[in-house]
Amino acid sequence: LQSFGVMTSPKEPAVSRPATASREDNLIYDLKHMAAYDISPVSAGTDLAAYSRDSVQLLVNKLFALPRNKGDEGTLVSLPAEGVFRLPRSKPIPKEKPKTRWQKFMEERNMKKKKRSRLVFDEIEGDWKPRWGYNSIKKSQQNANWVQEVGDRDDPNQNPFDQEKAEQRLLKARQKMREVRNKVEAAGGKLRASVPDLSNSQKRGKDGLKEAIKRAQVSSASYGKFDRVAPNEATNLQPKRKKGVAPVSGGVEKDNYLKAVGRVLSGDGPVDKHKAAQVGVSHERRNDALSRSRVNKRRSKQGGKGKGGKKKGRR
Repeated sequence: LQSFGVMTSPKEPAVSRPATASREDNLIYDLKHMAAYDISPVSAGTDLAAYSRDSVQLLVNKLFALPRNKGDEGTLVSLPAEGVFRLPRSKPIPKEKPKTRWQKFMEERNMKKKKRSRLVFDEIEGDWKPRWGYNSIKKSQQNANWVQEVGDRDDPNQNPFDQEKAEQRLLKARQKMREVRNKVEAAGGKLRASVPDLSNSQKRGKDGLKEAIKRAQVSSASYGKFDRVAPNEATNLQPKRKKGVAPVSGGVEKDNYLKAVGRVLSGDGPVDKHKAAQVGVSHERRNDALSRSRVNKRRSKQGGKGKGGKKKGRR
């Protein structure tokens, strides 16, 4: 780059300018990012196009003053390693994604990923069709396989098309499980393709299945109270909680009662002593009334023995 042209109308030819600027160099350069900053104020009568052209020319002159070398693409300039300004990023630097099992397998065997073509030749219809999507080769294969032969060992009452769809769904579920396993292993954990071992142990089989059933039984909102029990399902896997109060000695119980009474009488705690006294008096009156009513009932059952009562005897 030796000079810059000024934008003119299509009828007028471009006027070439020299590679020097017509103003003073007061720019702050950051050559690592190929940028220049001008913090000086601009007057109202300044020609902004000419001023910008001179600023760009000064930046280009600074870039071409750096060490240069020629390559296949042309003249190259070595930019400095350190910058003047640290430009902020709108988003953090992306972290390097951990490699999956398949990627590690390809690296060990020096395999390279090849891009498959979107069109595939359909031998049934004799034409090129897309591999997936609308009017793909899978549709023609499904239309061609409209009848299936039932073997001697197969169940004649079972629909082979439903069985094929179930196998496809099973393959998709296994592939999804493999993807989850790859993500867990990339994060540093371990996950088996069969029943997960939830007891944080390396054993597999009976213990892992027992722990899975134990957690599934209490995973509902009702804590498994209204869930249906499967045949031969063990229902004694959950730990039993002990009810009741632990036994304490007489001295400890006495101290607890004295502390409670002290809090009530002092008025420091949340208990109102006047209200507590009223509750105590009402309980005493209620107990007295109950005891009187019981005594009256006993007398009425005995049949009131007074002075005028008749005594029964033998004749």
